[in-house]
Amino acid sequence: MTRVILLCLLAVSFICNVSPAPLSTSPNPAVAAHNALIKRAEPGTGDDDFPDTEPHPNKLDQVETAFNDAFELAAYVLNSIDDDIDIFPHYFNGGDRAGVKNVFLAIFGTTSVPENPSTGNDLLANIHVQRKDTEGQCKNGRTLAYMHDGETKKPTIVLCDNAFKKKAVTALKGADPQKDEDKKWYASCEPLTKNGHVSYLMNTLGATLLHEYLHFDGLVESVFGAPIIDQDNPKGEPIGYGPVQVYDKLSKDLAPFNADSYTYYALHNLWHVLCQKDFAAPRAGIDDADPDCGKQACSS
Repeated sequence: MTRVILLCLLAVSFICNVSPAPLSTSPNPAVAAHNALIKRAEPGTGDDDFPDTEPHPNKLDQVETAFNDAFELAAYVLNSIDDDIDIFPHYFNGGDRAGVKNVFLAIFGTTSVPENPSTGNDLLANIHVQRKDTEGQCKNGRTLAYMHDGETKKPTIVLCDNAFKKKAVTALKGADPQKDEDKKWYASCEPLTKNGHVSYLMNTLGATLLHEYLHFDGLVESVFGAPIIDQDNPKGEPIGYGPVQVYDKLSKDLAPFNADSYTYYALHNLWHVLCQKDFAAPRAGIDDADPDCGKQACSS
């Protein structure tokens, strides 16, 4: 039995080909074993920004599910990265494979980097997540989220209103994945396979959080010896946002230091496994024209 088929069978409520149902239980044994650690290691939220009010799902429910979805993305990468000769080369140089793996290991909670032994997961508990737009970056209509004080020990992730348009993968409180009226809350294979290309349709709220984790210097900077940022060209124009810019376009020398390279590699890998689909290259002006971000690639 192949690894892909085994993972799909383990996704109890997810039928891999076209079902819109999410993973209501963890599809990856590594994640299942790790779930006991998540509550003590996930970022914190405040009652003011995320009150636990009726009806469900509320924004707190969305964020808490996104914490798990970020771990799922990392887990799927770790399950396949050693043998991945199809997806990985579109995002990174082969010689950077061990380092890229260590970045995901650091997020997931274990790493072989001596400077940061088995502390990555715990460090996530130092992050505070809020909705208050303290720097005004959400006003441009393109930004899903941003990290404040990423170079400190206790950074903040600001989630913009646009971020909550992104959907869940794993089970969301108050939204039954088997009910037609609740399927709007979940990302699914049907639109992805119909589109057939790597695209913004793959993006999720969990992926937005994963992107922001990569800006936490204390978590991942030691792997490649420099911060993971959002790459610009000399004119200050973004060159590392969205599927079109990071898939075979951004210099592979810059990719280990660009957050969306990791994010879209993880998304591409996840949906390749869950949908059992080989996705074609993204198309400029189509697969990066995200309506949630003004028909352009989202920034975060």
